Amino acid sequence: MKNKTNSTEYSTMRIGYPTYLNKSCICCNSPVEYAYPDDGKMVRTLEGIVYQIVNYFKCSNPDCKLHKIPFNPSPRIDYSNRHFGADVFKFVSEEFLCYDQKPKQILQRLTDKCDLKISIDTIQRMCNDALILKSLKIDERTKQIIMEQGFILLGFDGQDPGSDEPAIWSFKDMITNRILATYKFESLDYMILHDTIEEIINIFGVKIIGWVTDKQNTITKCHDTYYTDIPHQYCQYHFLKNTWSHLIAFDSNLFLPLKKAINDLYIHKASKTAKINFENVGKISVREAFKDINKTLQSMIRIRNKRFKELRGIWLFEILEKYVANMDEILSNNDPSYRFSKILSRTAEDLHEALEELRDTYKETLELNDYFKLIHHTLYIKKFKSISKQESKLEVIYEKIFDNAVKEEPTMRIEDCKSFLANKKATKLKIMGEWCRLWNSYRRGLFVYSKFPVEIKTNNSSENGFSREKQAIINQVAKGMVDHMISTRGEYYLRIKHCIKSELQEDIIAQYTEEVVRTLRLSLKEDIKKSRENWRIKKKIVPRLKIEVGKYYVLENTP
Repeated sequence: MKNKTNSTEYSTMRIGYPTYLNKSCICCNSPVEYAYPDDGKMVRTLEGIVYQIVNYFKCSNPDCKLHKIPFNPSPRIDYSNRHFGADVFKFVSEEFLCYDQKPKQILQRLTDKCDLKISIDTIQRMCNDALILKSLKIDERTKQIIMEQGFILLGFDGQDPGSDEPAIWSFKDMITNRILATYKFESLDYMILHDTIEEIINIFGVKIIGWVTDKQNTITKCHDTYYTDIPHQYCQYHFLKNTWSHLIAFDSNLFLPLKKAINDLYIHKASKTAKINFENVGKISVREAFKDINKTLQSMIRIRNKRFKELRGIWLFEILEKYVANMDEILSNNDPSYRFSKILSRTAEDLHEALEELRDTYKETLELNDYFKLIHHTLYIKKFKSISKQESKLEVIYEKIFDNAVKEEPTMRIEDCKSFLANKKATKLKIMGEWCRLWNSYRRGLFVYSKFPVEIKTNNSSENGFSREKQAIINQVAKGMVDHMISTRGEYYLRIKHCIKSELQEDIIAQYTEEVVRTLRLSLKEDIKKSRENWRIKKKIVPRLKIEVGKYYVLENTP
């Protein structure tokens, strides 16, 4: 042994043979014989330093393979054969998994609470071990839950980590909200997607009773080619969001000019230092005289859209009309010869002019918004006795939209309406045609949820899962490392964000197996290595300048 067994600086723990084995060999049950102790190891625990000595034994049976191999199956107090105790690993894991603490925060807690000297790299390594081990245990629990359920209601979606990293696709059971599997794809077509789904079916050994996804071409082609007998629910949220995106873009034609008009007002652009004479006040700057009005107007243009509820352009136009009307009322009661009245009158005129120029745009935006409110109310808010009545009501709404579009443009045909990305250059009629095209495209899959044991109309939980995963990573690392962390550890974070809290609170030491964790570490290391291959090198080597001068110049003394 390297150190004394008695010391005031540390305590000594000698690990003998497990009592429950009654000194029997773990292979052949023959008696074991004491061989020798190891040199001992200093282990830093939450309670202080422990000198751990392990006694080794060998089997007394000459034919046993452990006869010549000393062993001791007793658990050690150290973590991963390193110099920190398992209790430290458990503490770090709980702080990281259950309370979303950063390594730096965990280091501070260990320092304050236990006076433990440990590096932040060691804590980060422990966090990685906790993340990959818990993910494995969550997968095992998920398989048990799905097999007991006996079927899968499949939902899946992809995430782009950024920085040219491969996309992460998450496959989940929509009823239990458990992650079934995650895959990385450089590119994905319907045949690769089919092979992936078949692999998931083989893993869990149960049937898929339905799909809930957005309406990507790859997904619909895979379903229509291989899984036509499985009901496929198109995500109602994505349908409504696609409709809303065109309305937001069109509304920006109202909001942005009004914002520019407010920012171009004299009371906003006037010099902060130049002062002029105001009656009864004296010399002050225009900014100072009109600071309250300017502050109110600036607060108006900071308004944001409320998804599916309110458009900022319409709101700004309407509130600005009321505000200018108040200006007019104030001006009617004031002396127009005063400087303050003149500047206020100029401000009101500029805003009146901006409002009048946009009145037609306002009416068109309001018309589209009224249509959208009717669609949203019918699809999400109003309760119907049957799905067929809800579908019929929506059909009437879209027929009305298209009929009104045809009244303004008689040559319009639904067959000529092509899909396009939302942009502010699109006309009202073009948007109305796109909405009707969307309805015809989505209609067959919007109400399939009636065939499921649970009414699940949307795949939005997958997007929410990606958001929780990304936010958890943002809370852990610097902004520049987020893409790399999503690419290398995003799949593990997805699992711990889709399990119940009691799973994260389970004793990780009881779940720890060095052989398993070593394999998981190698997998994570390989992912990190692949992700770093495209990183820019820190040292840039500039090649030596070489120019073939002879091609461009006639050198002297050349024969």
